[in-house]
Amino acid sequence: MRSMFLAAVFAVCVPFAALSHTVDLSVSDDAFRLAYEGDVAPAAGGILRADVGALHNSDEGDLIHLGLKVRGDAGGNTVGVEGALGATLYGASLDSPNKDVSALAFTGELYVTPQELNRARLALTASYAPEVLTFGDGKSLLDTAARLEYEVLNETRVYVGYRLSRVKLDQAGDQDLEQGAQIGLNVTF
Repeated sequence: MRSMFLAAVFAVCVPFAALSHTVDLSVSDDAFRLAYEGDVAPAAGGILRADVGALHNSDEGDLIHLGLKVRGDAGGNTVGVEGALGATLYGASLDSPNKDVSALAFTGELYVTPQELNRARLALTASYAPEVLTFGDGKSLLDTAARLEYEVLNETRVYVGYRLSRVKLDQAGDQDLEQGAQIGLNVTF
C-alpha cells in the first residue's frame, strides 16, 4: 500500500513544474493528514486539478487517495463562491479488524469567502463511494470535512474543522479512520 502511495505521489507531482500547488497538513488527537493538490490544465469553466494525500490514524489505520476534479467559480453572480466536482480513488488499510478497502468516490467541494471578511473562508468537502464502487472488504466509503479557514499570510491559511473518514465493512460494520476536530495549515505556492 505504501509503495502504491509513493508511485501516486510521483505520478501526480512530476507534470506540475510551473502551475499552482497547495500543501495541506491537519492534525487531531490520534491522526494526521497530509495532502498535495496541483493544477493540471485549464478546463471548461475552471481548472483541472489533481490531488494526492494520506491520512494516518495511530489506532485505526491508513487512508490514501488520488483524485481529479474541475474547480471554478460557482457561476452566475456568486462572488466569493467556488466549487469543484470530480472523482477520487481511495485505498484504506485498517488495523483492527485487519481489512483492506479500495473505492472510486464521487467528490464535491464548496468554498465560500465572504466579501466583508475576505481573509476568512468556509470549506466543505465530501467524497462518497457506494457499494458498487467499493472493493475488497468494504461496502461503502465516506470522507467529509468542514473547516473555517483564516489567511494569516498571503496564500497561507490556518484552520479549525471537523473530519469524518468512514469505511463501511462487509462483516464488521462502520470503521472510522477519523472522526472529530482537527487543526491545520494550508499553503499555496
